[in-house]
Amino acid sequence: MDVDPGLVVSDFAGVPDLASAEILITCWGCPAIDASVLRRAPGLRAVVHVAGTVKSLITDACWERGIAVSSGAAANALPVAEYTVAAILFAGKRVLGLRDLYRGERRSLDWAAHFPSLGNYRRTVGIIGASHIGRRVLDLLRPFDLDLLIYDPYLDETGAAALGARPVGLDELDRYVRGPPFAHPVRADMINRLA
Repeated sequence: MDVDPGLVVSDFAGVPDLASAEILITCWGCPAIDASVLRRAPGLRAVVHVAGTVKSLITDACWERGIAVSSGAAANALPVAEYTVAAILFAGKRVLGLRDLYRGERRSLDWAAHFPSLGNYRRTVGIIGASHIGRRVLDLLRPFDLDLLIYDPYLDETGAAALGARPVGLDELDRYVRGPPFAHPVRADMINRLA
């Protein structure tokens, strides 16, 4: 198999030789693979997406034709979840605020007086979405003494409990969590509620 790593496609109309393609290796920003693309790629057997979700990329025409599809969503979830957990724990410790205060004062200070709720002990953390990332974040947060909440309209109480979290509505999540919840993925119907 020949692979052309220099070929980056932003529009399939500009690709002259789709007829010989058997496998497409795609990433962020790849245009949708619709019926018109598939007509020009009769030998296409698989799409290997090295990024997360394929929702904007893979159309019904791909499924109807039986194209094999793989995604890097699960593999990408671990480093994103690890970064997210670090951000949650640093936010609870007020690391950036403490840094800024110390830079400004350059002396020993009573941190507790400046940040009375400093720390993560029994803090409430909210997660939006039981996606690959959301599930990994919850798993990585289990060793900490935190109250874990999750909003996901497709997750029932049993599923949330299996993840170590308590299911709540989006409005309830907003009331309990100090600071922004970490969201993966954010759907269009949620945008105005999160802003």
